[in-house]
Amino acid sequence: MHLLTDLPVLQTSLRLDGLGLSERDRKILERTRGKLVHASVDFGEAVRALGEAVCEVIPAGRTYVLGQSASGPIVSSLLSGVGIVPGDTGILVVRVTREGVQTTLGRLVP
Repeated sequence: MHLLTDLPVLQTSLRLDGLGLSERDRKILERTRGKLVHASVDFGEAVRALGEAVCEVIPAGRTYVLGQSASGPIVSSLLSGVGIVPGDTGILVVRVTREGVQTTLGRLVP
């Protein structure tokens, strides 16, 4: 188990490939990060960018609150199960199973 400060930053497509994400999930995260390049990134801005990316990649796609972590809501599309959550070290990318099990994959932005 890693400390939150030891989590990898999702920086490149190659790094995203190493996380076992689907092609759709990689596209969503890449587009989300692309929308945050020039923004001051707070969780609200990240949720907006994620929502736009989901709509671009999934026809009629929407984002939902999939659950609650100790640090805040987990926001994702229902199809994906890969979403974002606020964390002490920034915005975290997580995978949530249908049973509600949460796995932290890394940080969305540096």
